[in-house]
Amino acid sequence: MRFSIPAPVLLFLLLSPMLHAETPKGFELGMNAMLEGNFAEAYCQWKPLAQKGYAEAQYNLGWLYANGNGMRVDMRQAFYWWEAAADQGHADAQFALGLSYTTGEGVKRDLNKAAQWFYKAARQGHLDARESLMRLAGDLDLNLLVSLPQLISEPWFGWNARVKGDRINVRAGPGTKYRIVAKLNKGQELRVLERHGDWLHIQLPANKEGNADLAWVYHSLLKPVGPRSASL
Repeated sequence: MRFSIPAPVLLFLLLSPMLHAETPKGFELGMNAMLEGNFAEAYCQWKPLAQKGYAEAQYNLGWLYANGNGMRVDMRQAFYWWEAAADQGHADAQFALGLSYTTGEGVKRDLNKAAQWFYKAARQGHLDARESLMRLAGDLDLNLLVSLPQLISEPWFGWNARVKGDRINVRAGPGTKYRIVAKLNKGQELRVLERHGDWLHIQLPANKEGNADLAWVYHSLLKPVGPRSASL
């Protein structure tokens, strides 16, 4: 399947960088040409800037290749330019690389690498990257918290839930065959980090020493708190 996005979404992605006084004139000319549907002119304005290392031009040039605007679709070229921008810390380009590694377009599919790039973007506040990490957290082909253990300390990762039962068991793994490691009381609130099948990976309330261990609990024993109600 080809990497394609609706025109309004593409326009948003292209316009997302805030133009400022230091923006090269050629980039603005290319943006104006893009808005007029003159993709060839946008390409001609952005390509030299991209070759000189201007990250915004590299990122937007990548989307021209990805969507076949004024040229044939070339996901390898799209990936090349996104990677050049991402290496300079461009959050949208980092997110685009995460998508590429997730879908396998322009590069071999690799969920671990996808997660790494999503995380780089997410740390810069990229909301779509954060949502993508949450989706990967439920992928059985990837142990996200092993690949990115630092996610546990990120306050934006996961969602909150409350214990429904009077007193429930939490276990060392996702299943009843695993030993019970703790018991939780009704109403206790905790953080859910990921879901594998019917089991939720949770962070237990901190103990007296301030440490919070990880455990697993069956999904129906918790009630979501906040906007992520569909996650349970």
